[in-house]
Amino acid sequence: MIIIDNNILSTFAKIGRLDILFRLFPQRQIAIVPAVYDELRVGIRKGYVQLEDVMAMVEKKSIRLITLTEAEIFLKPTLPVSFDEGELESVAVCKSREKPLLTNERSVKNWCIKEDIKYADLPDLLRACWQSTVMSKKEVKSLIEDIEEKDNITFRSKEEIFKE
Repeated sequence: MIIIDNNILSTFAKIGRLDILFRLFPQRQIAIVPAVYDELRVGIRKGYVQLEDVMAMVEKKSIRLITLTEAEIFLKPTLPVSFDEGELESVAVCKSREKPLLTNERSVKNWCIKEDIKYADLPDLLRACWQSTVMSKKEVKSLIEDIEEKDNITFRSKEEIFKE
């Protein structure tokens, strides 16, 4: 199982390419926590209609909505106060169950490094696309352009994504 944060889901939803996540992790269940589910609902109410595709996948159980255990609920207050609710729940689950996290939030990534929690960010996922032959380098370059245009993300180090 892989836990995924709202920011990664939103990025792939905005470009209409949620399929990439399933192609990258064909043998693993992709899961979200209740707070990320709530963040997605709020996003839809704010007009981000692309997020409806994510919600449809949750309803079909392509993306699993998991419940926090009592221990994970008690772990949340020990985590950094700078994390939003989705990040708190996601990190608590990853720490408790020793599962990897997909996130693009710098503070969460730094905390995962400190706590020895496996994670991948957006550049890691894009790099994995061409390394695993899910996509060619040319397709990943086009994907990056699409993300920059539609999700207003600027990649500081594109060359790192394509480093051999």
